[in-house]
Amino acid sequence: MNYKQFLTSSKLALVTLIILVIDILAAIYIVTQVARYMGTLAAVIGFAAVAIIGGLIWFCHYKKPKVAVVVEILLTIALVIGIIGVGKINSVTGKISRTTEYEVVQIVTLKDNDIEADDDFETFTLGYTNSDDGAYEKSSEILVENDKKVKESKPYEDTESLYNDLLSSTTELMVLTSNTRSDLSVTDEEYEDKIKVLFEKKYEIGQAELKAVDITKEPFTIYLCGADLSSGEDINSTGRGDVNILLTVNPNTEKVNMQVIPRDTFVYIPCRGGSSKLSYSGWWGGVQSSIESIEDKFGIDINYYAKINFNGLIDLVDALGGVTVYSHYTYSYQGYSFTEGYNEVDGKKALRFARARKMLPQNELSRGQHQMELIKGIFKKFSENPTYENSMAVLDSLSNNFVTNLPEEDYYDAFKLVVNLLPQLETTENHSMEGTYQWHYDEIRDGYYQYYYYPTESEVDRVRNTINDILEGN
Repeated sequence: MNYKQFLTSSKLALVTLIILVIDILAAIYIVTQVARYMGTLAAVIGFAAVAIIGGLIWFCHYKKPKVAVVVEILLTIALVIGIIGVGKINSVTGKISRTTEYEVVQIVTLKDNDIEADDDFETFTLGYTNSDDGAYEKSSEILVENDKKVKESKPYEDTESLYNDLLSSTTELMVLTSNTRSDLSVTDEEYEDKIKVLFEKKYEIGQAELKAVDITKEPFTIYLCGADLSSGEDINSTGRGDVNILLTVNPNTEKVNMQVIPRDTFVYIPCRGGSSKLSYSGWWGGVQSSIESIEDKFGIDINYYAKINFNGLIDLVDALGGVTVYSHYTYSYQGYSFTEGYNEVDGKKALRFARARKMLPQNELSRGQHQMELIKGIFKKFSENPTYENSMAVLDSLSNNFVTNLPEEDYYDAFKLVVNLLPQLETTENHSMEGTYQWHYDEIRDGYYQYYYYPTESEVDRVRNTINDILEGN
């Protein structure tokens, strides 16, 4: 009996053939998707396995159809689980790979007044800062798109005057851009509690430049950026860089270095053509601007970045089941107490640990030390269950509050590298920077008199030389 006669003579044989074809297609899909993260070798091995297993099942289907149908049912169940797992991984990686950033422009009013988005705006005055490039054009566009007209769009010389008129109801509406938000953070740190958003629109500013290397063989530096509440709930909105840490890794020598850059460091900001605080660089120009400012200050190259916001940090720590952090001081902050030594923290307590500074002996420098201690605590907790499945579960928990420009095909290699270097990552020395605070007027924002951190030239040289030593294998 030839194969065609075999199929026509047995309905069971035809069923097993159909299931086999479906299983092979499903297996090919899984292998193709897994290869996105594990590379060409994994694809070759996967396709070879599919061919061998498929051939064996086909032989079984031809000789023992009843046995084949049982094997195929079990294989189908396994493949369904595999497809669900791959789908979840693709969903997570798709979210954390969204690296296009936006400036969010809003039209706001006071929270305690009766103005709503549905109202007629023709009796209202809309204020904007005259020096804020694009504020008038963008707000006008937002009004047109929402079929609104105002009595007057009024320019102000500075944000403080505009904000005071809003508070006194002299001006009913205000345009909020990244520039005015940075100004208001100085004028009134609690301004967000006093306003409500009527309309907003996102304006794309682009993506950070990727300087890709083979992370399994070549050293690299990754910029760890923590954005504060100024970016809102959207991780892709520009915001103030509250945490700025450089992690340099050499996979060949298995050496790592972690260096915190104080957010108040006085740096050149290319997108504004002047110098100001590092934290404002990300606010005005996104992660790419922060990277350019750091590279310019220290004469180094940054290959990748990973950005997380406040909600993401809470989710990350809670997904790990809490972490243990080392506090260099005993203090209290926003209802949470920390003692000198090791402390157990959940997500909300970890956020306070990472943010507290004013009551610490060295203010921003002490906070930087604690931020690095928290990162090491996260690595240490991950080391208790260092599996790829666990890492993906953790990423899933914070997928709306975390992004990275590390290519998808490097995720699995990055996972293996982290696992291999966990002892070094858990114990790496904390590096801060010696320097002084100086008060003077800002180069970019007219009329703003603030303090800025100036690391000593020897410290700038030390940071650059230390990173280069790790990269060069010294």
